[in-house]
Amino acid sequence: MKSLLRTGIATAVVLTATGALVAITNYTDNHRILKVDGVASVEMSNSLASIENDMAARMEAQEVATIIGKIDHVSLTSYAELQEARELYENASSSARAYIDEEQLIIAEETYAQLEAEREELLAEARANGDIDGMLDYTYCDVQSSGNEYLDSMVQELIQKATTEDMSRSEQLKACYCYMVSNYSYAYNYNYSYGNGPKSVAWATAFLRDGYGACNNWSSAFMYVARALGYDTELYYGSTATSRGGSTEHYWPVIRIDGTDYVFDPQVEADMYRKSGNISFRRYGLAGNAADAKYFFSTVVQ
Repeated sequence: MKSLLRTGIATAVVLTATGALVAITNYTDNHRILKVDGVASVEMSNSLASIENDMAARMEAQEVATIIGKIDHVSLTSYAELQEARELYENASSSARAYIDEEQLIIAEETYAQLEAEREELLAEARANGDIDGMLDYTYCDVQSSGNEYLDSMVQELIQKATTEDMSRSEQLKACYCYMVSNYSYAYNYNYSYGNGPKSVAWATAFLRDGYGACNNWSSAFMYVARALGYDTELYYGSTATSRGGSTEHYWPVIRIDGTDYVFDPQVEADMYRKSGNISFRRYGLAGNAADAKYFFSTVVQ
């Protein structure tokens, strides 16, 4: 199961089919053919109304069943769709629920709960061992977009170039980090307009579009890449230590794992890469004293 969970973002738990989601009954059993005559006109009218109500209930049930039917694979990324399916089921009319097989939804929820409990155990184990890759695999997954269609398309393009489908989530993040370090350059980039959106959106857009930028651009872009992979990521501003001593103004991204902030700084990593020719991951997952010795006076930037 540990191996399954480690690749659980890409590899899902397959649910066994539980039969038809909507129980279809024979209309002739519930709605007898009525003789049309003057005496039975009221009965006929009532029966037609009953048939119409039943058909409406069946249509409502089919809509809910379609959502539930999509949950044939459950992984640690399934929380939102499970929540949607449960809410739709609970809000359905009692007439509609009578035609919905809830069993598949229950099995999916139980499967997710088991995965979630095991994820928390493995996260605690990874933290105890100081295993940053393990922590990145087992930390809670909440995929977020920037809300800007153009930026989000470029973020997905970067992810697709840097990763493969068989990678675990931590491997995907590291691959994106390495891709940025080795494929983008440092230079001041003022080719953006803030418009009505956050500064970080403008900075990230310019960076991914033009292929270069300063620390604010690099860090914003990495933040949105990490968020797209499901990580709780923020952009920080303050100062960082320099190789010549002292400090300089700086922006950097931080991933929060179980209440602890970890620094991931591809821009500084790229500076070291240009000098050595190797990616040493010296600014990948810094926390505690290691982070405090390099990064100062941080505030969150939108």
